[in-house]
This record gives sequence, C-alpha cells and structure tokens, in this order.
Amino acid sequence: MMGRVARRIPVARLIALLLLLLLAVAMARAGEQDFKVRSAWVNVRDAVFEVNARIQYPLDPRVQEALDAGASVHFDLQCEVVKQSRYWLDSTLVDVKLERELTWNGLTQRYVLREGEHSEQLSFATLDEALAAAGHVESWPVVVGPQLESNASYQIRVRAAYRRGSPARLRALMPWGDGWSRRTEWHKWALPH
Repeated sequence: MMGRVARRIPVARLIALLLLLLLAVAMARAGEQDFKVRSAWVNVRDAVFEVNARIQYPLDPRVQEALDAGASVHFDLQCEVVKQSRYWLDSTLVDVKLERELTWNGLTQRYVLREGEHSEQLSFATLDEALAAAGHVESWPVVVGPQLESNASYQIRVRAAYRRGSPARLRALMPWGDGWSRRTEWHKWALPH
C-alpha cells in the first residue's frame, strides 16, 4: 500500500508541472496576440503609392522598463513591394522601413515620439497615447507608378516591429546593444495598379 502512495505523488507532481507549463505557454501567446498589424491599405495620389496602416502595439511592461531606464524604444514598419512571377522566383522591387523612436523626458514628464533623425517631435502625457500614435501610419510614400510594369502582378506586404534601444548616455559606446525585440507576421495584399 505504501508503494502505491509513493507512485501517485510523482504522477501528481508531473501533472501539476505540465499544467503549469501549459498555462505559461498560453499566457505568453496571449501577450503576442495583442501585437499585430490591424489593417493596412494603399492610396494612389499623383502616381505615388502611399501606405496607410494601423498597428496595435501592446502595453508591454518591457517598454515601460526600458523608458524608465533611460533607453529608447524603436518602432519600425517594413514595407516590401514584390513582383510576382509565375515561372521564376518573385523579386523584391521595393524594401523600405519607416522608423520611429520613443523616449521618456523626465524633465517634462512626457513621452516623446520622433520619426527619423530630423523630424518634428510629438509629445504625449501617457504611454498608451504614445503607442497609439506610433501605430498610426498615414500617407507613407513607398513606390511610384513608373516603377511598376503595367502587365505584371505585384504584392505589397508590411510588418511591424519594436525593440529596445540603448540608453542615450551609452549609445556611442554600445551601438550594438539593442536587447529585446518583437515583430509581427507579414500583412499581405495585391497591389492595385
């Protein structure tokens, strides 16, 4: 009888361990599901194809921790225009990236979002507002009509990413030290022309 009790305890521990592991995996996947390209589309204005996108960036605790530590958080939107081929490999016509950087200004107690090196800065009172602005892309020119062949088929695809940058005071010493990053799957559709 003592042998049966001894055997049941390890089995119960094994089942508890497996349930804990499944719960951890489910929680990790739930966190990943809230980071996605919700929608993306192209407008054509004066033969310029402009991408518009809505990205849902999550309130990831690592973002707040990085900003509190004096590091920046980079938000990237990558866009590719791919010429589709029936008989050969597809070829990438355009591969561009829109880069935005979020920092915390301790003096003004505001989040500062900047696009590129020399652009205007936007200031936000809350991290939620800053993440919403980082995920709003409007009229981003990616390809010009004359670059496209009239009888060819093209696919356009976008994916978003965010990553931790180096603290401002260490950027010159550690340009490679970005730390963690996350990115979405490709959001694809046929390019109208």
